[in-house]
Amino acid sequence: MFMPRALKVKRPIQGSGHVLNKKSKVVEEEDNKSGSETHAQKEEACEDNQTQHITTKPAVNSAVLTESLAPEDGRRPSSDDDEEEEEEEEPVKSFKKSQRWPEPGEPVCVMCGRYGEYICDATDSDVCSLECKANHLVQMGMGTGADAFKQKDKNRDERTAQTQQPAADPDGVVENQPGYSYREDPFISGLTEEQVQRIKQELGIETQGKDVTRPIVEFEHCQFPTTLSGNLKKAGYDTPTPVQMQMVPVGLTGRDVIASADTGSGKTVAFLLPVVVRALEVHVGSPVALILTPTRELAIQIERQAKELVMGLPNMRTALLVGGMPLPPQLHRLKNSIKIVIATPGRLIEILKQKEVQLAKVKIVVVDEVDTMLKMGFQQQVLEVLEQVPEEHQTLLASATIPTGTEELAGRLVRDPVRITIGEKNQPCANVRQILLWVEEPSKKKKLFEILNDSKLYQPPVVVFVESKLGADLLCEAVVKVTGLTAVAIHSDKTQWERNRILRGLLDGDFEVVISTGVLGRGLDLVNVRLVVNFDMPNTMDEYVHQVGRAGRLGHRGTAITFLNNNNKRLFLGVVNRVKPTGSILPPQLLNSPHLHEQQRRERQKNKKQPEDSLVTKNNLLDIIRKHDRRKK
Repeated sequence: MFMPRALKVKRPIQGSGHVLNKKSKVVEEEDNKSGSETHAQKEEACEDNQTQHITTKPAVNSAVLTESLAPEDGRRPSSDDDEEEEEEEEPVKSFKKSQRWPEPGEPVCVMCGRYGEYICDATDSDVCSLECKANHLVQMGMGTGADAFKQKDKNRDERTAQTQQPAADPDGVVENQPGYSYREDPFISGLTEEQVQRIKQELGIETQGKDVTRPIVEFEHCQFPTTLSGNLKKAGYDTPTPVQMQMVPVGLTGRDVIASADTGSGKTVAFLLPVVVRALEVHVGSPVALILTPTRELAIQIERQAKELVMGLPNMRTALLVGGMPLPPQLHRLKNSIKIVIATPGRLIEILKQKEVQLAKVKIVVVDEVDTMLKMGFQQQVLEVLEQVPEEHQTLLASATIPTGTEELAGRLVRDPVRITIGEKNQPCANVRQILLWVEEPSKKKKLFEILNDSKLYQPPVVVFVESKLGADLLCEAVVKVTGLTAVAIHSDKTQWERNRILRGLLDGDFEVVISTGVLGRGLDLVNVRLVVNFDMPNTMDEYVHQVGRAGRLGHRGTAITFLNNNNKRLFLGVVNRVKPTGSILPPQLLNSPHLHEQQRRERQKNKKQPEDSLVTKNNLLDIIRKHDRRKK
């Protein structure tokens, strides 16, 4: 029913009602044992007296709680030899009032905020007691509290049966007996090649590779296990998006994938479904799947979506390994037979060096936002992590923008990949209306205040992107002072707890304006954001595409307003090439800029001189060196 946390620190007993559910690894002497048993009986009697006066929430029946605890609280007769061999398990806390409040960095109960001492087996969430577990299951729509407690013995029997399964190989990998393998649905098989191409053309799906699996039209065509299909519907995934239609079946067949799709197109679920299915295939004591992301916020979001999909699946637990958050709880989490690891490279390398996690059994690796992950800042870390992964593994790479140079580097991480492109490659999301305004630096604040006071444009919450952390703080103060709106700034100098609080408040509608650096620019599903303002133009067009995409998540329409001036002159050509095809009106100052004309002239000359790209090889290396040798002969 619960997975008790493996604790490295000794927690003092607070009050007579405090009972720890951890296993003692040392058998105490007989005189100490008898004394401890007398003390435990007193505690149980005290707790039974307390249950008579306790009033729980309607979802939980106290009588059922007391009755359901009887098998665990009672002393099971056993021989002395068995007591020495088996570890002694203390009872789980019945009520939240018996649990203490958490220390800094400790897990927190998802229901009441007390110390999350246990992990709920059904949802993989942290809870403090049976009472909070029952209320949590009711909240998640998984039956009544009483029903949840009746599953206790059943879950224990299932775990016992799983531990008795024979190993399939010396490494301890046990294959699932039924097994899931993707089989093309008869409906998909019955389509002609012409019909398949017409579907792909209408949905904007382009693929490259050998023997590419046909796209699905509905999730039912994948024939997922019943629980997984139910989780998909509960999470609101009724119909697959174009990237999911193509990437899911390809991923389920075990092929490597390089996928490029618009922001907000559903790439996360497209790679999570193959990850979950692959993790279901085997029982191992170490992670089977690894997902790497560049930012903590994105990792947190991916883990939340992964938990929605694995809810109720046996032995499917996730671990979130990110910097900026306390390390001990993350190490404790790794003690509980984790299947899926979601991590940022820096923190994962730190834990790998401590040998607290092994990646030797990893079967599938996902690199999200691959264009960022393969830049100089992350590239070495990613390669260092992949050195710990077995050579025989599946790789899924995904991003909204994959430049040519990055795609060549990404191609070295995959074998015989299927390349999937949805819509126009490296172009802004089609659901976002883009407005470019020529605004000089001194007039930016005034223009922002005008937008926030314009009833036609202002749709809270608004995300405003700036270049610097200090600029975010100062602009936030100005917005509050001038407009009176509820505003907050978020950037990397904020603690992770503050960043999580702000992000949660943004999703809940607690803030009207959020001033952010690039930390909110990639991957996050800000589903209620309809207006984005690029107060400072991003440094690259790829970052522009990602930031603009925060306003058009999951098919919703949004607006992105970008301030532009001569400080951004090196991006003028990129702005025109990417934004003009969308039908957006460009400011005349940009179109008439001499900087733009010069960049266009150089582009034409470059295209004339290099009609085809040539790769550097051993044969032509000396010729290229001689060609570019500027020394006078």
